[in-house]
Amino acid sequence: MNKAIKDDGMSMPIDEDDHFTQQRFYAGDVIYTEGMCSSHMYVIKEGEVDFYVIREEKRVVIRTLGKGQCFGMDSRLLNRGRATNASARTYCELYLIENDKLDEELHRLPKLMRGVLCTLAKQSAVDNELIATRINYQPDILIYAQLLYLLGIADIGKQKADADANHSHSALAKPMLSDVFVSARVLFGHADVHIRESIGKLAMLHLVRIADENGEGKRVIFAPKDILRQARMVSRTHKDHGNLDYEYISVDEFSALVDVDRSTLLKKLGSSEFAQDIFTFRKSEIMRLLNDKGRKFFADRKIKSPQDFTDISDIEFADQKSIFDVISHCDIYDLAKLISTIQEDNVKDKIMACLSRSKREELESEISTLNQVDPTEVQQIGKSIILSIKERMIKPRFPI
Repeated sequence: MNKAIKDDGMSMPIDEDDHFTQQRFYAGDVIYTEGMCSSHMYVIKEGEVDFYVIREEKRVVIRTLGKGQCFGMDSRLLNRGRATNASARTYCELYLIENDKLDEELHRLPKLMRGVLCTLAKQSAVDNELIATRINYQPDILIYAQLLYLLGIADIGKQKADADANHSHSALAKPMLSDVFVSARVLFGHADVHIRESIGKLAMLHLVRIADENGEGKRVIFAPKDILRQARMVSRTHKDHGNLDYEYISVDEFSALVDVDRSTLLKKLGSSEFAQDIFTFRKSEIMRLLNDKGRKFFADRKIKSPQDFTDISDIEFADQKSIFDVISHCDIYDLAKLISTIQEDNVKDKIMACLSRSKREELESEISTLNQVDPTEVQQIGKSIILSIKERMIKPRFPI
């Protein structure tokens, strides 16, 4: 019995007797990446899937498919890797149809139908790249507001616009409607029907009005001072909002996204806890720094003042006397637990150099008998030591 998965009339029939493998993905999970080898196609049982490409550090969503629709067949038809990236937009359940099963079904089709499918797959690949190279997912409302703003400033004069902006009323621009059409054709390549619809949307939202006040022809009347702000507010609810995003984020954005303190993230990245999973490097930026600052810039750590000490690795910048004063009063067992987890040789060497031969031997003996240590406890030990060193370095050595 065939069970059809419906989605606005576009569905992929699934035979339950075939017992296809199923997979679950949660919102944001990557299903596959561009160029990845293809081993099966998919049918969406539940949820939605985004298809996107990354070009010039931007993530561009090309299309979104939903329940009952299939994807991933084009890789097999074109004998190439995946043409796009795919990720779950919502929680998804997918049927997996192996390539052997897909090949079997394709060979049952007449040559004409196989040719049609291959042609559609090729056209889709071309369309995807065309979309990727013409990245502009700003809603028409916003791009036409930007065009009108420029035309409006030219119409009333920049100085007059600035002067009138200081009064209680906004300066009104009144460019000819025909001039707006000409500019949109030249800059955007839009057809007249598209231009008329876009200007009509702005008029329906009361961002502009169309009038022939002096019998000289229709003009678009609006306030340049306000139109961009109003259009941005409207475009936030536009259906294409979020289809274009930057693939890279700053440390501060990363911190806000995962709700973890910035300094904690930097420490975890510095200790390679998850750096390899998320680090990518811009070659152009590395080459610029290499040319400007040389190799030494990448090798040397930035010298920290005692006020900035936060982690045991900062002991590298502490003076030997302060380290000796603190380390000499530390419990050897606690010190052994700390040393056993430190990976930086220069930090270990600096601590060991402050110990006498007998204490060093005692420490090494303790380390050799240690079982698994509690990382939280070790972190607290290291923090206590570096804070004590910091306090000794900051306070005056001799009373004034």
